[in-house]
Amino acid sequence: MATPKNPVLGALKLYKVASRITGSLLILLLVEVAVRYGLGLDLWLAGPQGFLALVPHSNEPGGMPASGLNLSTGILIIHGWFYVLYLYSDFRIWTLLRWNFTRFIVIAAGGVVPLLSFFTEAHFAKVATAQIAADPTLNTPTAGSEA
Repeated sequence: MATPKNPVLGALKLYKVASRITGSLLILLLVEVAVRYGLGLDLWLAGPQGFLALVPHSNEPGGMPASGLNLSTGILIIHGWFYVLYLYSDFRIWTLLRWNFTRFIVIAAGGVVPLLSFFTEAHFAKVATAQIAADPTLNTPTAGSEA
């Protein structure tokens, strides 16, 4: 029989991973926005210009390569979906540890304010770890669930 897992520790691990991925994608997104709107270029993969190419940005369908993958748009989409995961992990840890709403908002801002997710993850992971160590009910396999 498998050992039951602690949902609080699982939520904390998910938060740490989602925070780092979302923060990294946000930095990549900032570079992409600077290249797109500053230089007027998009990054394309496997298009007619080659394996990886910077192509002039165009909002018109006729101005885009006929084939390939627009990595610039892909970065936007991937960051958006990871931000959803990041918000879910924020909500999960917030509810399990019964934190105040201000912490939820500060952590949520980490996915849209550049570099903030790295700082919030470092700080709130320590806070959560200390809270889990101090409260023996959070260190059980059924932690956070109402009986």
